[in-house]
Order: sequence, then C-alpha cells, then structure tokens
Amino acid sequence: MSDEWRNSAPDNDEIDLKRVLFLILEHWYVFALSISVCLIASYAYVWYTHPVYMMSTTVMADDDDNDISQSILDEVGVMGKKRNIENEIAILSSRSLMEKAIGTLDLNIGYKVDLGLRKRVLYKNSPVQLDYELSNDAPQSFNGHVALQENGTSATISWEWISVNQVEKEFEETVVLGENFENGLGRFRLSKTGQFDSMVVGDSAVSKNYEIGYRSTDVLATNYLELLKVQEAREKASILRLTLEDRNSERGVDLLDALLNVYIQNNIEKKNQLASNSLKFIDSQLNVIMEDLSSLEGDIKRFKASSGISDVSTEATFFLEQVGGLDKAVSEINVKLSIIDYLETYVSSDKDLKNASPSSLGIDDPLLQRLIVQLSELTAEKEALLQFTKKDNPLIDAINSKIEETKAGLIKNIASIRSGLNASKNEIKIQLGEVEKRVQNLPKAEYELLALQRQYSIKESLYLLLLEKKSENAIMLASTVSDNVVIDPARSSDKPVNPKKSLVYLLGLLAGIGLPSVYLLLTTMFNNRIKDKLDIAQISSIPFLGSIPHHDESGYIVVADNSNSAIAESFRSVRTNISFMVRADELKPTVSPKVIQLTSAMGSEGKSFCSINLAASLALGGAKTIVVGLDLRKPKLAEYFGFPNTVGASSVLAGINTEAEAVVPSGLKNLDVMVAGPIPPNPSELLMGKGMPEMLKSLTNKYDQIVLDTPPIGLVTDSLIISEHAATTIYVVRQNVTATPSLDYIDDLYRSGKLKSVSILLNDVKKGRFGYGYGYGYGYGYGNGYYSETTKQPTGIARILAKFSS
Repeated sequence: MSDEWRNSAPDNDEIDLKRVLFLILEHWYVFALSISVCLIASYAYVWYTHPVYMMSTTVMADDDDNDISQSILDEVGVMGKKRNIENEIAILSSRSLMEKAIGTLDLNIGYKVDLGLRKRVLYKNSPVQLDYELSNDAPQSFNGHVALQENGTSATISWEWISVNQVEKEFEETVVLGENFENGLGRFRLSKTGQFDSMVVGDSAVSKNYEIGYRSTDVLATNYLELLKVQEAREKASILRLTLEDRNSERGVDLLDALLNVYIQNNIEKKNQLASNSLKFIDSQLNVIMEDLSSLEGDIKRFKASSGISDVSTEATFFLEQVGGLDKAVSEINVKLSIIDYLETYVSSDKDLKNASPSSLGIDDPLLQRLIVQLSELTAEKEALLQFTKKDNPLIDAINSKIEETKAGLIKNIASIRSGLNASKNEIKIQLGEVEKRVQNLPKAEYELLALQRQYSIKESLYLLLLEKKSENAIMLASTVSDNVVIDPARSSDKPVNPKKSLVYLLGLLAGIGLPSVYLLLTTMFNNRIKDKLDIAQISSIPFLGSIPHHDESGYIVVADNSNSAIAESFRSVRTNISFMVRADELKPTVSPKVIQLTSAMGSEGKSFCSINLAASLALGGAKTIVVGLDLRKPKLAEYFGFPNTVGASSVLAGINTEAEAVVPSGLKNLDVMVAGPIPPNPSELLMGKGMPEMLKSLTNKYDQIVLDTPPIGLVTDSLIISEHAATTIYVVRQNVTATPSLDYIDDLYRSGKLKSVSILLNDVKKGRFGYGYGYGYGYGYGNGYYSETTKQPTGIARILAKFSS
C-alpha cells in the first residue's frame, strides 16, 4: 500500500483553531442561552445591589517650612518642625479622630426603606425618626424592622440582635407614633418627620416597611476606618487625599467634612493649649502682685501718716525715676528666668505637655520657641498614635527618639539663655548699686519713703507687664489658625464605584462565554468518543476512506438510481476510493480482489447500513454485486431488506442449502442479497470450514463485487477469520459512538500485519461538524444478543437541542 494513503497525525500540543471555531458554532445555541442568562443575572445583581459611592477630599498639612528659625535648627543639628507625613496619615486614620467626627453627626441610628426585593439607605429623608435612651445592658448594635399601620398613627417593630454569648434574640411590639415606649433595650420614641406624608401615606406610597439600625460609636468607627483611605496626593508635598466609601453619598460627604473639621480643630486646640497655659501662668502671677501692691500701698499711707511727710523732694523724685527704669529691667529678666526655670523643670520631670508654660512671655529667642512647639507637636503625635497602636511599635520608638533629641536641645538652649539673662541682670544690679549710693545721702524719712515707693513702682511695672502679656495671649487665642488647610471640600463621585455596571456586564458576558466553553472543554477532554476525522488521524495511521453524513429519512437503502443526495454522493465517493485501496498484485492467489469486508468495533455503529448501501452504490455503478450477511450471531440484512431469514449463508456453509437457494434479488438493478440465515450454534467453526472459500469462489465467478457484512471485530474473532478471504477491510466508525480505544485495537492489527488492507469509514457525521456539512440519522443497531449493541435513545431535552443544532 502506498504511503500517500496513510494519515499523518498532527501535533497533539497544537490547538486547531478551526476545529475550536466549528465546535463553538455547532453549539451556538448553548452560548446564546448562557450569555442571555448571565447578562440577566448581571442586570439583576446591579439592580439589587445597593450602590456604593466614593467620597474624596484633599487637605494640606502645612509644614511651615519658611520659618527663619528652621535654618537655625538645621545649623545646630536639632530636628525642626517639619512633620512626618506618615504621622499625619496615622492621625487622620486614628480611631479617636473618627469617633470625634461621628460624635458631631447623628449617625448612630441608620434608616433603610424596604422596597420589597431590595433596600435603600435613607439619610436626612427618613419618614420616621427614633429617639432613644439605651439601657446599660443594651448591645453594641441591634436592628428594628418597622411596619407602619394603615391608620398612620402606629407601627409594629420587630427587634433583633445578637447577645454577648452569640445567641440571636428578637421580639415584636406595637407602638404609637410620637409616644414613648420602653423595653429591654431602653427607652424609645418613634416619631414622624417632615418626609412622612410624601413617602408613606396614600395609594402611591413608596413603602410602609422600614429598617432601623443602631450602631455604637465604637462599631461605626471600626466600620468607617475600614472604608477610609488616607494617601499622599503628590510626592514631595504635604498634601493628603482622603477617600471614603459609603452607600449614601450625602452621608459620606458629611462624615469626611466632619473628620477634617475635627482634625483642624485639634490642631488649633493644640496651638491654643500653649496660650491657655500662658494665661493661667499670668493670672497666678497677677494675683500675687495684686496682693503685694495692696500691701505696699497701705505701708506707704501709714508711713506718711506717722512721719508727717506727704511727698518726697524733687531730688528724691529724680533718683526714683532713675532707679525705676533699672528695676523694671530687672523685673522683666526675673520673669524670663522664672519661665525658663519652669520649662526646665517640665523637661526634666517629663510632665504632660499640656502643663508647659508658653514661650511667648518676652523671651524672644526663636530657637527656644521652635523647640517648645516641636516638643509639643511630637508629644501630640505620640498620643494620637497610641490610640491605635502599641508602645513597642517602631513608629512610637522613632517619635520617642525625636522627643529625647528635642529635650536635650531644649535644655542646652535654656542653659544658654539663663546665662545670658543672669549676665544682663548682674550688669543692671551694678548700675543700681551706684544710684543707690547717691540715694542714701537723702534724709532718713525721705529715704525710707522713697524705698517704699520704689517697691511699689517695681510691682506696678511688673503688673503692667503681665497685663500686656495677658492681652497678647488673648489676641493669640482669638486669632489662632490651623496649619492644616482644606484644599478641596469633600464631594461624591457622580457614579457608584460599586457595583460598576460596565464591569459587571463585562463579567457577565465573559461568564456567559466562559461557562459553556469550560463545559465543552471538559466534555471534549473526558469524551473518549470519535468526533471527527482529526480524532482518527491523531490515533490511527490507517488510511481514511471517507465520511457518511447523517440521514433522517426512513428506510435503510438510501442510495438509489439518479439520486443526488449528499449521502448518495458520499457512498459514490467511497466506491471510487475503494478502487484505489484494492491492489490485486499484493493479494494472495486465493484471495479475490472482488471481495470487500465491512466490520466495526461493536454494534450500533452502522456496519450493516454501510454494507448494503455500499453494495447498492457498486451495483448502480454497473458492477454485478452481491451483499452477503456473515454476521451469523446477530443477523440484520434480512430485517433491513424485509426478507425471511430461514435460508442464508449459515445454511449454505453448513451444507443444508445450496447457493442458488440462498441468493435473493434485492429489487435493485445488479444487486443480489444473501442473508445470514438461521443462527448456528458454532458460527466460528462454520466460517473456518472449507465451505467458506468454496462459497466465495463460486460467488466470484458470478459477481463483479462481493460485499461481506461481518460481525464487529472488537467483540468476536469472526471478522479476523473472514479477513483472510477479503481483498480489503472497511472499518466502520460512528461519530460520538465509537470509543477511541477501539481505534487502538484495529491499528495494532494493522501494524502487526494481521489485517493487510484496512481503511476507516466515518459514519453518522452530523451537520456542521467541523466543515463536513452533512446531516443524517437512521434507526439501526444491535439489540440484546451475543454481544451488546444497544443504542441509547436521546432524551426529550436532547431532541429539543438537536432541533436547534439542525
């Protein structure tokens, strides 16, 4: 046999895109149904799911980088005021800040309207409002289902919650709107709002069913912190972007605005804390000085009364003016020294920063002021971080390190300032000593009065100084602004971020395509049935003879004279190909090139159908042909032609009847039939006997073509026995029926030389299957017998789907 008739199997690792395309086109109805269902499911999901909106805002955490003292700090190696942007992110994400923001809004009670299949959040537009005073045993969260009555004055509330021991609890009660009622959860009042008449009264009411949910501030803070994101808006800039997701856009905007307001207010309070401490310090000093002034004023009056001196001389007044200026300078220095002493005590004793005295009481050292502010901010950041992290957190360790560095720098600066102030004070005291020597020359009474007036003047100047500083700090409190500035107010996205309609529909489309694709892939992978010519080529090297399409018409003989049907043409093509398969020069002398054998792996593969129609095609081609039924175990030719099975090949081989008695005209021109005859007890022995070659020799003398319908070669050995007398063997394979292992078996016989001339005929090829364009179906098959040849009938659903695919 020539190599051109052998099929070369394609590379199994390569994907046949054409085959995949035809597979999809063949099951188009499955894809159409799957895509429709998935898109409908996507629409239902979008319709049912509550939309979630994205709120965003930006805030600038001002670093005050333009401060002149920043350069001084850089020179001395002390960290400046520049904030760590990560610390600001941590503060904005802190639980304490979120709880304060929630506390400014009425968010603990949430309302939803029940629209039947879906629910929607109500905010500031709920037709009912729940006022409450919770009991001490009330849970952190509970829900109430409100059903408004038809009378519009009462409602039924079904309460439900989960207790501490994870037990679900619930009860129901009927309440009057606007009146107080009590239960185990606390004291409540359900009232109407301005939205009541427009939403729940009348035939066109939106709904009379609502849900009320209570969540504690702690629970709300936990939930919102999971939805809040704080990120840097730009690199190398202290601008932060806050985003928050919420089912109600107005509520989300209000919460973001409240969060930033609390953030900014905290910054203002932190700044004002220094000024507030300053006022406390000044007030305490003013009270003491006021008492001293009152005491001195009394002493002066008593001295004047006892000494008889009403006033001092002009010379004494001159000396008093000189000493007054120097005394005032000493007083100012003493105030500054007391401030830095207090600051040093604070730094050394690790007191709370809120008790620190301010640096704005006349100490004009920029480095000191800068260090105090930096220490205040670092302490505040540490306190904020400790709200949601542990003390051993690396971030806390980093802040502690910065605090210690700042304190060390502050103590050094205080020592330097103290040295300078003491030096100035000593120099002024020297000047005072010179003036006092001259004052001592005055009369004794006048000198003593001058001393009292001098003490009064000192206290008075100090009192006025403190009043001035108090006024300055009061102005500072009134004019304090935050370093943090809101750049963009909070606003909501125009479209929901979840569910994203386009994405949901895209996923639905992909699922509609993917699910049937996976199904087809899995069924293809685990389906071991022959589906097309490519499957045959991949498994076997046996030559491929042709394909027979599906046939829906009744009757077994589908090849008729002058028929132009697809199935008739396919049998003519097979008839032509057979002429190339039979090589007379390669046959044994005892084998006639006229003899053609048809077999299959098992029953229900159309072997007998192909035998009679191939014989009919040969006969119509002008060759005198006979089809012989040699399937002695399950004969079918008699049934197909409608002949009795009383005389046939079995009786001829047994010597009971003659050949002339067994041959019957088929009714078609040039075609005779020899049915199988009665079922013998020893089919194999009859086929192996001498009667077989004698019968075939006699038939070859009378006919141009002899077609043998033989048993399935995969079930019994009869076909192998008969193949010794046949010029060629046609192995019938039925699409989606024949298992792929059966091809391995026939291929082994072919390769081992047990079958010299073999070809494969693919039967029952459906319409549209990978480009064959045929369609057929016919009722043939083996019933119960010596070997199983049953055909599984399609179910009702399969028949319906078959209509779509036809």
